Amino acid sequence: MNWFRKKIRSEYDERFLRELALAQENYLMKRRLLEISYDDCGDLEAQMKLAESVYYFYIREAKKRRVSLPTVRL
Repeated sequence: MNWFRKKIRSEYDERFLRELALAQENYLMKRRLLEISYDDCGDLEAQMKLAESVYYFYIREAKKRRVSLPTVRL
């Protein structure tokens, strides 16, 4: 039964790491767009803040699960 739990845990960890990588990419893209934009309407900043919150949530969860990506400093 223990091998089954390890298998499920590893599958969920792999899925989680893929989602973490996507959240990181989304956050960095929105931050870069905000840096290079001329017109600050506030909507882009709100999207960037939301992406940042999601990304930091994933990082905290990764610390709890003790998993990491090679590109992410935890």
